Amino acid sequence: MNNSNRNIYFIGGVSLFLLFIHSGQYFMMPLNEINPFEYFFGGDLNVFNIVDIITGGSVIPLISIIIGYLLSQYSYTGKKHLVKVLVIAFVLLSLNAVLIFGFDQLPFVILMAFIGLIFVGRHWIITLAASLILFALHLMFNVVLEIITGLNSNIQHMYSGIQQVNEFISTYRSTDYLAMVNMNIDILTGIGTDGIYSVVFVILPSVLLGIALKELNFTGFIKDSPYISGGIIMVLLAGGIAVKLLQVLSLGTITGETLGEGFGGPVTAIGYFMILVYISDAVPKPVFKLFYNLGKYGLTSYILFNILMMFVFYGFGMAMYGQISIQMLLFIVSAIYILLIIFANLMAACNIQALEQTFQTNKKMKRE
Repeated sequence: MNNSNRNIYFIGGVSLFLLFIHSGQYFMMPLNEINPFEYFFGGDLNVFNIVDIITGGSVIPLISIIIGYLLSQYSYTGKKHLVKVLVIAFVLLSLNAVLIFGFDQLPFVILMAFIGLIFVGRHWIITLAASLILFALHLMFNVVLEIITGLNSNIQHMYSGIQQVNEFISTYRSTDYLAMVNMNIDILTGIGTDGIYSVVFVILPSVLLGIALKELNFTGFIKDSPYISGGIIMVLLAGGIAVKLLQVLSLGTITGETLGEGFGGPVTAIGYFMILVYISDAVPKPVFKLFYNLGKYGLTSYILFNILMMFVFYGFGMAMYGQISIQMLLFIVSAIYILLIIFANLMAACNIQALEQTFQTNKKMKRE
């Protein structure tokens, strides 16, 4: 496999750190039920705001772009094989969501990847147009109309659902594992209309964008036009982060939250993906290999991360759910991330395939 195709695993390995931080915040407490400007204070709030600017609304679109890119990259294996891979991934991630982490959105990413298969092999203009149309509809109905509704409403701020927060804390800090599973199922089945809209109009366009970028040979464009691509990256990152800053400055208003998560996040995600593509050929080979191996074992590493976090935060482990600061969370996530880098590189050195072995239905398909 050539370097441009290998780079996606490096990108995936680096992106896992952002995914771990994103997931870790929900392992720490039910962020969907709180207004951080009510819940955090002082240094905790400052750190949370920085983390939210970096990860809020951008991590799942970034992972979706990577999944779409991988679908296109491995299109030579045939759609039948890709369907088998997606089915296996969906089953594993669904079990993870039910048994460990109910806030996991990756099963929905895989579901949208099934739709993305329809566009694999088509001209990149068709795929890119479909992605842009869906995202434009998202901006129109999920962002603009939501902002207008919020401005016309007497309720301008999000408020913490203390009763729901206490329910989450009492459940996940208990030793009743069946109660935790029931809570996870309730979270998954309670996605609601807004969640479905997010899946269809944010995740699916991101998957399609990843497919289009691969079909377009975006890595080749970056190599051939480094200054133009560098300018595009700067505009995307600056624009996305600026919108996220507005969300922070609005102090938890519904308008700021909608704009930051609905527009700033996806735009920042595209910038993240492009800058990782941009630097992937420039990093030293030993560093590249470290993150490449982690990305190669991405599914295994993600499942292991969730298992470790479960024992750190849930009641039958260290029972730290709802009890730690955001700074401590970052320390825990960083420590686990480093541990998994070491683990993935040891597996690569010993040629152990782990969960990824289930993807190899035909050894002739393997081009590495």
